[in-house]
Amino acid sequence: MNPPSLLALRLTRNPGHGRAQACASVNLPLLEAQDYARREAHASGDAAPVLLNHKQFYALLERLLRQAWAALGEDCRVFVQLRQPTKDLALPAALFDPRVLLGAGLLREAQWRAESEPAPVVWIAAENLRRDLLDDGDNIVRIACWNVGETGPAALLPALETMAPQTIVWTESAPGHMREEEICKPR
Repeated sequence: MNPPSLLALRLTRNPGHGRAQACASVNLPLLEAQDYARREAHASGDAAPVLLNHKQFYALLERLLRQAWAALGEDCRVFVQLRQPTKDLALPAALFDPRVLLGAGLLREAQWRAESEPAPVVWIAAENLRRDLLDDGDNIVRIACWNVGETGPAALLPALETMAPQTIVWTESAPGHMREEEICKPR
């Protein structure tokens, strides 16, 4: 198995940029002083803007999956690393496809899959995309691809083009992300 092709992108624009959008925020009930105090206790001091609501977030993941299968082949396995899904929102059917695994900490699982079979494997870390003001995140999506030849993670860029992605150095990250050398070293 070759080392993975890696790409880290900071998303800088809402996918509906320039178009009117229906409000999709869910607010905590703020009726009494204690409600405001509770909200302040959970508020994030994060300077990164919220670019996506929950529905747009899952639509973005669906676009990434469909782009991976279109560009890398129908046998491509996709590992999507994300935080807990939102309640009261039906997830797109593509996220339940048998070629997709959703969860946390899936990088090692993706590496194992890539070592065990020749099919293309894609790992997408989307847990740092902010969906509301209480989220921490830096709006960076990380992509690693194995068994894809020259194509690499750039094959997924069309799914992100409306969000004006900017390539960044992989090691620029929030705590908990693996550095490039940790991903590429043999196990």
